[in-house]
Amino acid sequence: MWFWTAIVIVGCTVVLCDYWYHRYASKRIQGIIESVMPDGATLSEPDNSATLISIPTSDGISLSGSLYYPAADSPGLVVFLPELNSDHWTAMTYAGALTSAGFAVLSFDFRGQGSSDSHHDYAPSHWITEYELTDITSVLTFIRDDPKLSQLPVGIMGVSRGGSAAILTACRYPQIAAVVTDSGFTTMEMIHSFLHKFSRVIIPDWLFNRLPAWHVHKTLRTSLARSEESRACRYVLLEPELKTYSQQPVLLISGARDSYVTPNVTRTIATALGQEDNVWIVEQAKHNRSRAKCPEEYDYRIVEHFRNAFAAAASTVTDAGESCWTEGPPRQTADSRKMSLPSTRDSRGNSDLR
Repeated sequence: MWFWTAIVIVGCTVVLCDYWYHRYASKRIQGIIESVMPDGATLSEPDNSATLISIPTSDGISLSGSLYYPAADSPGLVVFLPELNSDHWTAMTYAGALTSAGFAVLSFDFRGQGSSDSHHDYAPSHWITEYELTDITSVLTFIRDDPKLSQLPVGIMGVSRGGSAAILTACRYPQIAAVVTDSGFTTMEMIHSFLHKFSRVIIPDWLFNRLPAWHVHKTLRTSLARSEESRACRYVLLEPELKTYSQQPVLLISGARDSYVTPNVTRTIATALGQEDNVWIVEQAKHNRSRAKCPEEYDYRIVEHFRNAFAAAASTVTDAGESCWTEGPPRQTADSRKMSLPSTRDSRGNSDLR
């Protein structure tokens, strides 16, 4: 009798201690999630060669942007996604070689950045949320509905948080023909990285290093949920979405001296995508500074990447007799929180988009 009583007391004590640890640790980790900031953002001057555009979102936000469209026929369109606290003018800092090579480039400010509208009390952070995905979906709808742009193969390029959004967009939308990321990352991988750096401010190292991986992961998910509630947003976890990636060509760029998005983070993403051979680690480059270190090679690599991918995409749709940009539902993943490009349906529910 005393034996089983002792077992029950010990068991209840362990459960209670774990409960209070979970509450304490998740609150402290929430602070880390919401306070870790990337290096200073790149800013650029307005470019008079661009056409200013305004794109409405499905939830009533107006996004500001710029469109660079060559006079001659373009081999394709690249959507540029800027880093946090930057704006659409930085497209020419990273992707200026694309316009010189004849590509069309469309860049825009996410909500709450640059000249775009803000959304109630939502303040953008370095983590991708469904708000940013709503912005991207609205931009793709803008492209689909434009008579000229809709005829071009579409690629996407992003820097830092924009790089994460670029990969996520390709996972959800098979219409994306190619991807380039510069210092892109996945949410859980980065939070794990931060936690290992700052765990000692939460609990002693000797205890943290003895916690099982599933326990740490559970605490992180609770921390994210707390942060979502406090920030009134929904984070998008890229990791489960990577399973739907269908091998669109991707070029992953990272700086060898990047202490924020380390080369190991980039290689982990490449492995998940099956794109291990398409990683370029730039020696001596820090976060988002790869082009500053190797401008000529940077320009050559992104131009050749999109040129080859668009040529293959154009050949495929020509053989099939289809448009380069067609409507299609986003791929399904374990995460059921999906968005799709808006479509017009008849009374029987059939889409009239082609």
